[in-house]
Amino acid sequence: MRLLPWESKTKLKQAMEINPPPAAVGYRFSLKGSPRHYDDVKRIVEADGGSKVYFGEALAYERGAGVALWRIRATNFDWLPALYEWWANMERIEPIQFTIHLYFPDNPKYPALDLREHSANDVAAMIMREAPWDGRKPASVEPQFGQ
Repeated sequence: MRLLPWESKTKLKQAMEINPPPAAVGYRFSLKGSPRHYDDVKRIVEADGGSKVYFGEALAYERGAGVALWRIRATNFDWLPALYEWWANMERIEPIQFTIHLYFPDNPKYPALDLREHSANDVAAMIMREAPWDGRKPASVEPQFGQ
């Protein structure tokens, strides 16, 4: 009978084993918008489980203005219609209009587009065309919502 824990080396090795996290997969892009709505937008993006805010700043300064930053890795775009719906409700409730801009990693200084001027399908299609993909790319090239 073993009395000390290090006498059972196989159990000790299993307990100390470090497994690396799975490789990140998805389109990489950033959104910038109002710092007031940081938590709400993050919650909407991560709600379906296919997208993740892998880095975010609730308050960053860009050219003297305060902005929120969400760096996203997305495998689907089911959250985009929900974001647009939430955005419309917030502008009805609050007297202030705000916008959200899309940025790609190759040009983080200038926005690729203003989400206010485009539909959810247009934004998803542009991300699928322009954003870099990490991991194995899916066969579908059309944005799919609600699958």
